Formats: sequence, structure tokens, C-alpha cells
Amino acid sequence: MNRTIPRVALLLGLLPILVININYLIAASEGYVPWCVPYWDSCTSISATGREGSAFFFFKATMIPLAFLNMQYWKLANENLEYFGFRGKSIQNLGIIASVALIVYTLALGAVGDNFQLTRRIGIIFYFTLTYLNQLLVVYQLEKRQIADRSKHWQVLMCIVILSLGILTLLLDAILDNYDDYEDAFEWVLGILIHCNFLIAYKGWQSVIHGSKGMNTKTMSADDDAAETEEREMT
Repeated sequence: MNRTIPRVALLLGLLPILVININYLIAASEGYVPWCVPYWDSCTSISATGREGSAFFFFKATMIPLAFLNMQYWKLANENLEYFGFRGKSIQNLGIIASVALIVYTLALGAVGDNFQLTRRIGIIFYFTLTYLNQLLVVYQLEKRQIADRSKHWQVLMCIVILSLGILTLLLDAILDNYDDYEDAFEWVLGILIHCNFLIAYKGWQSVIHGSKGMNTKTMSADDDAAETEEREMT
């Protein structure tokens, strides 16, 4: 059982949220995007904040290391689930693909041309989709193996909210001619929610590790009792 995973989950919950908001402030202060509250004004996209000026360099310098941290998190999650009997590397492998997709998106950001635009779109879709899928898979494995995790239900609830919001965006895109006026706001909100789920997972992994300590203590106590009983029988 790797005990560093709560700290990694906490960083993955906090740092991306801080980065995209700081990046927006940098871009707005340099005049590359308008001043607004992008979560409901829908005045600019996350991508637009990282295309020019100092924000271009800040975004790349922060998001690429975070992509590697993301890769490490899913590796640790896979290993910790193996401790409880999970077999395979599906969660780790999906995490690697999601992280590579984030790196590709970040590197293509700011480059001109239709091919780069397509690359960015594919990259960010793969990152969010596979990250969301992995979050569901981890919660499913925790529930299937009846692992003590107080946050499981909250993580499921967050996943339902994210899925509902995603479906809503598809419906609005189909029925509204001016959906483009709202698309950026949905992007900001979804980006925040999917990383908030890492914050919930942070508390969850803490309870899982605490529970595993209790299991180890009980196992050791049972082994000690068995050894004492055997010694008495021999004497």
C-alpha cells in the first residue's frame, strides 16, 4: 500500500485549478483576453488564455509537469487497488494515455494551423474523457471490493454531476443556435469539477490507508495469538 497517494491527489486537485485561474489573470492583465468571470460570462476559453504572452510560457511550464504528476497518480491508484486484489494495469494505462493527451494538447497550444487545432481538440477530449473514466473505475473497484472509503459516494455524486453537465452541453449544442456563447463557461466549470473529484479522492485515500493500517494491526495480533497458542501447546 503506497501511502503517498493522498498527497498526490491533493496536488492534482489544487494545482490545475490554481494554474488555469492564474493563467487567466496573466492573460487578462496583458490584454490577450477580456476581464470577466469566465465561469458564467463565457468570455474566453481555457485554451485562449495560454496562446500568447507570458501566459503561453506559464501554461506550458506548469501543465506539462502536472501531466507527469497525473501519470504518477494513476500508477499509484492501480498499485493500491492491487493491494486489495485488483488485477491488471488498465487504470494505470488509461492514466498514461490521458497524461500524454494533456501533454500533446499543451504543446500544441498557441501553434497556428488547422492541424494544430485538431490536435488540441483531440488532446483535451482524450484527457478529460479518460480522466473521468478512470475516476469511475477507481470508485467501482473500491465499491466492488468493499474497501473502506468514506468518500466513495461523494465521488460517485461528483461523477454524476459531471456526466449530467456533459449531456446538457450536448443537448444545448443541438437545440441552441447560439450555444457557442455559452460553451466556454461550460468548459471552465467541467474543468474545475473533474479536478475537484481529486480533492474528494484525497480524503478517500486517507481513509483507505487508515483502514489498511487497522487490517494489518488485526492480522499481526491474530498471528501473535496463534503463535502464543502454538507455543503453549508445545510446552
